[in-house]
Amino acid sequence: MLSVMDRFIIIFEKSKLSMSKFATILGKDRRTLLTWIENKETKSLSEDVKSIICNHFRYYKDIWDCDESDFYRYINELDDSSLRIIDDGYESLLKYIYENENEGSLILHPTFPNPAYRDFVIQSVYNNFDSQEAAKYRQKRGLKMRAYSFGASEWYSVKSLLEFCFANIGNFYTKEQKIQILELMIATFRDNLNKSIYFFDSYDKKIYGLDMFYLSLNIKEKKMFLKLPLETAILEIKNSELITKIHTHYTHAKKCPTHIDPKDAVMIMELILESLKNSDDLRATCDKIDKHSKYGSIFAKVISRA
Repeated sequence: MLSVMDRFIIIFEKSKLSMSKFATILGKDRRTLLTWIENKETKSLSEDVKSIICNHFRYYKDIWDCDESDFYRYINELDDSSLRIIDDGYESLLKYIYENENEGSLILHPTFPNPAYRDFVIQSVYNNFDSQEAAKYRQKRGLKMRAYSFGASEWYSVKSLLEFCFANIGNFYTKEQKIQILELMIATFRDNLNKSIYFFDSYDKKIYGLDMFYLSLNIKEKKMFLKLPLETAILEIKNSELITKIHTHYTHAKKCPTHIDPKDAVMIMELILESLKNSDDLRATCDKIDKHSKYGSIFAKVISRA
């Protein structure tokens, strides 16, 4: 039976880290670590040190007490039980999203708008591989997402909002479609305490902006999924530590990116809608937002990098 110190030494050797680096991870110095190893017959690790090792190397907590065979299995095998790839075609992707995007979801969108609103106005953007089954699940998902009582938080970058409204490259929406989609979203979110919409500064933490996958996270279910850039595949993740970390990043007041207060998001969409109807350009719209709200600096930061 391996002792705790035997396991400690095996983990240290497996890490291939220098003694100084390994000691730093534990909050110790190199001399302390060397003393532990030299006195392994009498030394015992504290619970704090055990916890630090498990958290840093993502090992199970019971590696210190399990059978020797389980110990080697735990440290040598990658646990992929928290990951699942769903890649059964476009219809299955839509079915999965419809069935798994539930009440309380926090949704990060790579582009504006959510397909649930887009598809209400535009029948399909996937002419090459559309089907009746896909259309059915798009419709069911749209009804679910747009329902007044369906609680969810949706996050879009300010950049994606402006691209939807004003970009000339890669933008297939007509002026009328943009207006219809904005009107639909304004009606959906106005005075609705079940839903929240956030427009955030994607340049807040990274000078070149934040690139995102479609990510849907449900903290109550301890599950999230990423829509991979294949239009047919999803990565489902059930790693509770990662889920909590991402959820905290977007819900903790001091950690989340700079954003428009969801109470003001509808007002911002109304200002942009007015600009679209008046055929105002991007600069004029940002000036209007600066004049009528406290969020002018967020929009100015986005277009200053254009």
